[in-house]
Amino acid sequence: MVDVMGQTPEEFEQMLKDQIAAAEKKANAIKELVERLTSARVSGMDSNQDVEVEVNSDGRMTKISIDDNGMRGSARELEQAIMEAYADAGRNMRDYVRMQTTQRFGED
Repeated sequence: MVDVMGQTPEEFEQMLKDQIAAAEKKANAIKELVERLTSARVSGMDSNQDVEVEVNSDGRMTKISIDDNGMRGSARELEQAIMEAYADAGRNMRDYVRMQTTQRFGED
């Protein structure tokens, strides 16, 4: 009987099959992750919670909500609140991506 890397041909074949199965499982997990991240929407708020902004996975603003208190200030204050909420949404998307990735593949 011929050894292949210290294994019988049957053992080596099984090892290859196991590695292929593991690679296919990981590929499916990656595909699922990409689909989930591509369709992700997260929101962020300004520090006064007057403005809420929703962004998609491309970082594009998809929704903005301004409550009555947000409309009482100046245009400059409203602009700052929107930018603050947008930045918060970006941080939340980063955290969401990290969480989803870590859940599937661990810290590494």
